[in-house]
Amino acid sequence: MISWHVAHTQPLKEQKAELHLLEQGFEVYLPRFKKIRRHARKVDEVIVPLFPRYLFVGMDLEAALWRSVNGTPGVSYLLMNQERPALISNSIIDDLKAQESAEGLVSVGSLFVFAKGDKVRILEGTFKDHTAIFEKLDDKQRVHLLLSFMGRETKFSLPIYAVEAA
Repeated sequence: MISWHVAHTQPLKEQKAELHLLEQGFEVYLPRFKKIRRHARKVDEVIVPLFPRYLFVGMDLEAALWRSVNGTPGVSYLLMNQERPALISNSIIDDLKAQESAEGLVSVGSLFVFAKGDKVRILEGTFKDHTAIFEKLDDKQRVHLLLSFMGRETKFSLPIYAVEAA
């Protein structure tokens, strides 16, 4: 029976580890999401691992040569629980896979950690470094905020990458 375990990878080597583990016949799950990257006044989207430096390995511990995972290029080590690889609940993997889009990416909206009423700090634009109140996240990945400015409360929206927890 296949159970899920976690491999800690070398920095930025998740895909290399995934490829080599698949070649060895292991089942591998590397959840990814689309991230907005801002650099040098340029904004673009990149696909990155949901859990940097970690990936999930599915294997039957009784039949698989699981110790070979530690010697796989890109892998630093398997997370262990004493003498055996630590188990991850199948429901966690199933829940992550259920949140994936048709592209195989986990939706940012499902990862969003703000609740209505939370304070956020604005990272860009006219109100940079001001604190606002989170209202909601819409289907276009824009956050709706409430900002107290000059004695008035103003509602506006920004791209999701333009705020962080205050």
